[in-house]
Amino acid sequence: MKDIFDECDFGEFRLNSRIIRTGLWESQKEMGNLSPEIFLRYERLAKNHVGLINTELISMYPHDRFSEYSHSINSTGFIKEFKYLTGIVHQYGVPILAQLGFVNCNVNGRQNIDVNDLTIEDIRQIQSDYIVASKKIAFADFDGIQLNMGNNYFFSKVINPKENKRKDDYGGSTINRLRMILELIKVIKDSSDLHINCRINLDGDSLEVAKLLEKVGADSIQITKPSSPQYFTKDSGNKNILFDATDKIASEIDIPVILGGGLSDIASINELINSTNIEFVSMQRPFVYNPTFLSEWKSGSEVESLCNTCNNCYWKKTSTCHIVHDE
Repeated sequence: MKDIFDECDFGEFRLNSRIIRTGLWESQKEMGNLSPEIFLRYERLAKNHVGLINTELISMYPHDRFSEYSHSINSTGFIKEFKYLTGIVHQYGVPILAQLGFVNCNVNGRQNIDVNDLTIEDIRQIQSDYIVASKKIAFADFDGIQLNMGNNYFFSKVINPKENKRKDDYGGSTINRLRMILELIKVIKDSSDLHINCRINLDGDSLEVAKLLEKVGADSIQITKPSSPQYFTKDSGNKNILFDATDKIASEIDIPVILGGGLSDIASINELINSTNIEFVSMQRPFVYNPTFLSEWKSGSEVESLCNTCNNCYWKKTSTCHIVHDE
């Protein structure tokens, strides 16, 4: 019987558990630099039985940041500071991926470019920017990249047929709508050893998208909802939609598939991993409430996250829990 605290394989990684930490974004910084509180938070995550860590959002473009001091790939000292952070995490044998994404497309001197208005030059610039970012991420000793192609990030619009109405090679069929990203993944995989995790929305063609990503070289997939994380509450009645779709995708591809949210108690997770093809579950808000809760689960002192999914950590765009801070 599988257990969430099994040591298990995740692509090339050996994980301490089946729980993946997914990041929000970061505002607890000092003048744009990583603060001691951030280093401490990641150490608490790494030494308390998390299997793999995805960072808070690292924004591709400075004018697209969610808060004044959010992570940016172009921050001064990015490589030095994040190399120190990854070193802390690696002390505990935990792999860490850098979450990359952007919402508003601001390239080649233009602002808020719609997916249908991208020129080929714009597409090549975005791809080039990601390739440069991947080099910085490798220099900072990250184990890989999480390409955020879900939620409402720009790449989700590129993939979505309701958004992408292009008539050229980058629109129309599923493979054409994915072409920009498939080309990008191929270059990164050909030029580095970085693990590439793709975070995609649950949509009508999610299975086809997952198969195409696997074929081009993606190493793992995370399935989420466009409105995640606030889509789920503890009483949400729509969880089975995501669970069933993730189970289907996991049964048809040969790379790890992560269920993106919806569970926060040990019994439900163990039931899921033993009754479906899903082997990995990501969490976000429970780690904001208490970065060490997995140790409490493993010891048996707690069996359910005390996070009440109020979403203040989401709406306030911070990685700290307002309830804990107010107590």
